Amino acid sequence: MKPRRKPHVHLLVVTMGLSLCLLSCSSGTGKKGGLATFFEDDPVSIEDFKTAMAPVTAQIDPSDSLFRKQLLRDVDLNVKYAYRLSGNEPIWFESKGIKSSTAGLVQALAALSREGLDTTRYHLADIRRILAEAGRDQKGALPVDSVVRWDKALTAAYLTAARDLLMGKEDIRKADDQWFAANDTAFNGARYLVEASKNKQQLPALDTFRPLLKSYNQMIAAMEQWQQLKQDSLYLRLKAGVRLGVQDSSLQAVIGKELPGIMMATGDSGATANAIATYQYYHQLRITGKNDSATYKKLRTDPDAYVQSLQMNMDRLRALPREIGAEHVWVTIPLMEVDYYRDNDLKWHSRVVVGKKARQTPTLWAPMANVVFNPPWGVPPTILKNDVGPGVSRAGAGYLARKGLRAFDAKGRDVTEMVNGENYKRFSYRQPPGAHNSLGEIKFNLPNKWDIYLHDTPHRGDFGLRSRALSSGCVRVQNPKDFAEVLLSDRGYGRGRIDSVIETRKTKLEPIKRPLPVYIVYLTVAPDSTGTGLRYLDDVYGRDIAMRPVYGF
Repeated sequence: MKPRRKPHVHLLVVTMGLSLCLLSCSSGTGKKGGLATFFEDDPVSIEDFKTAMAPVTAQIDPSDSLFRKQLLRDVDLNVKYAYRLSGNEPIWFESKGIKSSTAGLVQALAALSREGLDTTRYHLADIRRILAEAGRDQKGALPVDSVVRWDKALTAAYLTAARDLLMGKEDIRKADDQWFAANDTAFNGARYLVEASKNKQQLPALDTFRPLLKSYNQMIAAMEQWQQLKQDSLYLRLKAGVRLGVQDSSLQAVIGKELPGIMMATGDSGATANAIATYQYYHQLRITGKNDSATYKKLRTDPDAYVQSLQMNMDRLRALPREIGAEHVWVTIPLMEVDYYRDNDLKWHSRVVVGKKARQTPTLWAPMANVVFNPPWGVPPTILKNDVGPGVSRAGAGYLARKGLRAFDAKGRDVTEMVNGENYKRFSYRQPPGAHNSLGEIKFNLPNKWDIYLHDTPHRGDFGLRSRALSSGCVRVQNPKDFAEVLLSDRGYGRGRIDSVIETRKTKLEPIKRPLPVYIVYLTVAPDSTGTGLRYLDDVYGRDIAMRPVYGF
């Protein structure tokens, strides 16, 4: 009997033959042959991509002093910068083809319609076409110019959306010359995208760029609600049937649809009257519980008007700094109310008086520097020109006496008795501390070049009014002692100490020794005092009307 051959001899022969075949296939002219036909080239040549992108990224100079500022507005520059940071490598493609995470980009961009953004600006149709083309079975390598074009298009769409979320789609200042709230957030979309795209399985999140405000998420929910109501045939039929003065179950159903999740007012007037009273509150109307002319007009408002209002107000929130601080003060100008937050929880709320239409309160934010007890008041240039000047021209020093004002020359000498209509511009004017001082007994100082701050007032009856746009631009606070107490609680300031300091009638400045930003913002959609619902507010300064053309409304 013949001995059996050992199997490793056959294995050795096969292995040596395969090795020789592979060597022969990879040598000579480089043409494929033999076993090379079992292998495919990678669809994307990373080296060819880098070669094509190198001249593009060489055009930019990140060391230029204006570079960071230009990144805030120039999407094309951001695209080039992204590839500079990636070492000219593709962001959405790898050697085997398009990354699996890229498929989620279409859904992420399409979902931005929920946030009031026009998704056509992200070229979704083009992106879908790119994904379809790049996802087909390929024989051989994809043309490098196609891969470059596709990758850049995807990057441009992502960075445009990121910038819209972080900075706002439109420049509010195009139509609002009283918007001075700078967004100091640095736009690092390109760097974030390049770093996040290293994970091939997960789409770089756009959440990194969204506002962190709770009210922003409330507006997203409201946007979805109004978009759905536009398609709700029953709601539209009931709304079209609303009649002036008629208070029936159909009207109650319309209100329930427009104010979902809101607890209706209670009382003895009946369910429909209570629903109307709730509706009036959430639309800043006079609360009567009746379907009066103002309420009827508001009930006839088309859902598209609410969608457009939300679009503008969400963009206002995006135009503010993304991180507003766990402790901050927030004044909503059209709502004419102020909130104080600590650890992101509402700690204090009050009514305020804001600027009249002729002397509007601007949108701005600035850190609170100090609380001033018994503040003197120096007459600002606007009031000097519009009030003091004409008053002195009519009545001379008698006008100053009635207003409790004193005039001082450049050397600080009291020259009140010398003032007349000819020389009043030479002097400065101040009111000494006291209960009748225009700033009242407490001032909350936030230095800014517009000289806007929060303060007490001797005109306390104004806080009972529904419309409180009455000041010369600054913000008058209804309960300033309560506000001072909550702000200075860490300094041992209770009500007794505050009253004792005020009774001295001597000016005392208490510094705020921690970051405390104050936001004074024009929003016509804003949370209610409980933070559970949104109120739709009067456009008291007509800034929404001015903004409509900017958004194409």
